[in-house]
Amino acid sequence: MFRLAGLGVWVILVTAAATYGSVLFYHASQVSGDAETADLGVEELKTDMTSVPVIRNGEVIGYVIIQMSFQADRRLLQELHVEPSPYLIDAAFRTIFSSDAVDFRRLRRSDLDRLTSEITRVSNAQFGEALIRTVLIQQLNFVRKEDIRTNWIKSGQASTGHE
Repeated sequence: MFRLAGLGVWVILVTAAATYGSVLFYHASQVSGDAETADLGVEELKTDMTSVPVIRNGEVIGYVIIQMSFQADRRLLQELHVEPSPYLIDAAFRTIFSSDAVDFRRLRRSDLDRLTSEITRVSNAQFGEALIRTVLIQQLNFVRKEDIRTNWIKSGQASTGHE
């Protein structure tokens, strides 16, 4: 009788220990899996002012002067082996330069959304993964070609030959 009672207690203890061990093992694997894919947030990468010529019908009509900040995935940024800034500026330059859909002389609100979405897409395509989450425009100006020439002459930079 004592053997049967001892055997019952032993079976209960083994079952409890196995259940506790499997729950502990399952929880540990979930925590390590979450740590691998944890979102570390974003890091802001700011660009210098960049000027991009706007060409229509083979002629320069003006320049877009832009400064942006990119919100990059911190985990993916840590895995990069190159400085991302030149690639981000290149993506923005290519997007603005090749954009026929945006008329910088008559900019609309929807153009900004279209422009930032396209810069994000081109940037992520260059890196092969979703490194850039958001592109924020810090400054955006369009300067007509005529205005550049007029301001240059008015400021006395041009040599007029008169003394």
